[in-house]
Amino acid sequence: MLPPLISFNSAVDLKRALRATNELSETEEKSFDKLLAAGLPPLISPTVFGLILGVSPKLITSLATHPRRKYPYYRQYEIPKKNGGTRTILAPRTYLKAVQKFILRRILETQGLPNWVTGFVKGKGIVQNASVHVGARYLLNVDVKDFFPSVRTKEVFKVFYRLGFSSDMSRVLSMLCTYNNSLPQGAPTSPYLANLVFQDIDADVMKICGHFGLKYSRYADDLTLSGEQPIDRNIVTRLARLFESRGFRINQKKIKITKPGQAMYVTGLVINEKVHPDRRVRRLLRAMFHRASMRPREFRKRSAHLTGWASFVHSYDKKLGAKYLNVARSIASK
Repeated sequence: MLPPLISFNSAVDLKRALRATNELSETEEKSFDKLLAAGLPPLISPTVFGLILGVSPKLITSLATHPRRKYPYYRQYEIPKKNGGTRTILAPRTYLKAVQKFILRRILETQGLPNWVTGFVKGKGIVQNASVHVGARYLLNVDVKDFFPSVRTKEVFKVFYRLGFSSDMSRVLSMLCTYNNSLPQGAPTSPYLANLVFQDIDADVMKICGHFGLKYSRYADDLTLSGEQPIDRNIVTRLARLFESRGFRINQKKIKITKPGQAMYVTGLVINEKVHPDRRVRRLLRAMFHRASMRPREFRKRSAHLTGWASFVHSYDKKLGAKYLNVARSIASK
């Protein structure tokens, strides 16, 4: 459970307590009130952060300044990539994870994102991302190389500072969310922070799209541009220059331009006429749910797995998804 954001009354009590112990300067009090007015937790110092979370302020400082040397606050392991090789995952341990979840829920997710951002956004996903481009004649898929590792601590600092946190507190918050000067893959805060850092680039990409009459969407590090006219290869060059000027790079191996007559994929989904997985995936899902309906005992321990797939199908085909959900629920209830 995340600690609840303090209410106005408890914030008043906290302010009084800080005044009584001479822990609140005039400048800090203004910052305190400004953050509350913006709907943000009044994190004006590690001391206040600790009081709100109900932990020692020293723990907050320790989590921010000693991520590995003294205290092992991350667990490191490797997972295989689809196309070979491995990806390093840095999963925060219990205390740091709780703090990062507080930052995510109470600070980051209060900040809205543009409609074209569909990755790691509540209520959106790969189906919504692909839907933007249904029926397009030409398609350009671009991948940002090393998306999370390319986001540096200084850029994360800017996110918090722009929200109204002091320079010192923005530094603490940015250090709590980064590891070795970049966003760690595995931290709950990394996806949303990457989206917020990338917003200025998104805006510039939209300007390019507006000039060439293209639609745009981004799911994490996957960018898709589509239109009715052939896509000029120079657009890729412009995107590459834009990214490099902001510390990012295009993965040259994953640039793909699709033309009429070809199967068009956006985040793994076909979008030629409507959004759906390719034939192979649809066939596998049909076979799995048919088998589940005929032999429910075999799937009793996999009802959650079935429900997940049924919900995915429901996101692009309501009728078929409802049928699959009924199968999953029937098995789960037995």
